[in-house]
Amino acid sequence: MSPTTGDRPIAATGLVGELALRLATQVASACAERGVVVMPLKGVLFLSRWPSLRGRRDLVDIDLLVRRSDLDSITDVLVAQSFEPTVGSSAGLVFVNEAWPLSIDIHHSLFPHDLFDVSTDDLFSRAEVDTSLFSVPVARMADEDIVAHLIGHFVKGRGTFRQDKSLDDLRWLFRQGLFGLEDVDALGAHLRRLGLRRAAGYVLGHESLQGEPVARATAQSLRLSRLDRITIAAARLGTSSNEDTPRWWTPHLLDRSLVAGSRSLLVHADEGMRRLLANLGRHSVLRRDRRP
Repeated sequence: MSPTTGDRPIAATGLVGELALRLATQVASACAERGVVVMPLKGVLFLSRWPSLRGRRDLVDIDLLVRRSDLDSITDVLVAQSFEPTVGSSAGLVFVNEAWPLSIDIHHSLFPHDLFDVSTDDLFSRAEVDTSLFSVPVARMADEDIVAHLIGHFVKGRGTFRQDKSLDDLRWLFRQGLFGLEDVDALGAHLRRLGLRRAAGYVLGHESLQGEPVARATAQSLRLSRLDRITIAAARLGTSSNEDTPRWWTPHLLDRSLVAGSRSLLVHADEGMRRLLANLGRHSVLRRDRRP
């Protein structure tokens, strides 16, 4: 199985992919001129690193990770290219330009709401500077960090175990020979260090990955405690009663500890409340402006 194209025709998928690669190159080049190195994530990384996926792997946005200290610089780059910041979160900003069909998601943190324990600086320190992906220097995420990101992204998202890009990407990754059964202990240890042992157990141990030997062996190498297993079982119970889709509280339940999960839940709730109040404020202004 290859990462899915969803409902979009293959030709259109290929065209959007080429546009994404062109735009990512344009942004990475402008950033490099300012001394800023970006790290491509998810779809745009997969299309650049594995050209055989072009036309087969769909995407709706371009995800780039930067150090927090470089956020102002990349904002200036995107504004100069007529992109405007729209939605913000605890992990970054979304930029849009009506001339492009894709938004650009700029992350200064891999996960929102202080989930898990993944340092952006550590991600960059493990990455390789690569000029082959976009013809300009970018940070190529370490393979074990790609696995970690896909696991965390599925857990925090609204995908389903029946069909989800993150899971399709995971299957693709495991079938590229990047990890063998001799690597699973090291991969499991890496996921534990990043606070993803429960999330990894929840994803990699699921029956939808039954046919992936490396995924199953990695799940068995996580050294899950009795509390971990109970927590994962509770998360799966919530998922099974929600059409195989993680619930909004699933990532917090599967955070690195119950204390950390409670903290990330509060951050999530606070962010949601601020966004709700901001939307109410905008609607109030619009109603006032429409009055005769």
